[in-house]
Amino acid sequence: MQKRSKLAVLVLALSLAALIGYGCDGGSTGGTVCTTSTSVSGASASVVYYPCSGSGPFPATTMTSGFMGTYRDVEWLSRNVAGSGFVVLAMTPTNQYGMVSGWRTAHVNGIAKLKSLNTSGTLRGKINTSALQTCGHSKGGGGALWASSSLGSQLKSTIGMAPWQEEFVSLSGVRAATLIQAGGLDTLATGIMTMNEYNLLPLSIVKDYRVYATADHMSWTSTGTNHSAISSDVLSWMKRYLN
Repeated sequence: MQKRSKLAVLVLALSLAALIGYGCDGGSTGGTVCTTSTSVSGASASVVYYPCSGSGPFPATTMTSGFMGTYRDVEWLSRNVAGSGFVVLAMTPTNQYGMVSGWRTAHVNGIAKLKSLNTSGTLRGKINTSALQTCGHSKGGGGALWASSSLGSQLKSTIGMAPWQEEFVSLSGVRAATLIQAGGLDTLATGIMTMNEYNLLPLSIVKDYRVYATADHMSWTSTGTNHSAISSDVLSWMKRYLN
């Protein structure tokens, strides 16, 4: 069962066709990925994944996992995304047992960090600060949506992967094209929760809601399933709205 805008259907179909052979499946990347550690306020650990070759500037995204998780739980996706021509700032929030607001803070500060990294050091001039995204799983996904509402037009895209919310939030400030991924077998971030988040998004933006029938809540982690479909859809969305 899938509900999406007609525009998003066309965009995803065209983008998936363009990505054939680009190394966007769940287990490989299109290019060699380099890493460097950094520090972000609101995060206990943060690593940047970026293409080793090419001068850029590359579009960039934040990336977080969820409750009790670390950035390593979504490292598989971070590497796939970076290998396909993006900069990824993967983070573990300071309190990985806390409320969604902690993930929101990490995403907001992560966007500021990406802008800062573009001004000096290894990544100087390699980040397209006009093409930024927040992305996360579970509480990290809820935080990505919430951060997008706070950041408004600073973002071009937002992706919530099985996004969880336990706090009342307003998403009326979202201006970025937004993809919400949901699991058909998810008993935590249920269809009621994720569809409610989708409905809270402004009608004026491009938005898409995709359900993976055999995915449960942990399908987005390193030990999960459906990686090929999840990764392909993430990359298709990013190629369209960040490139």
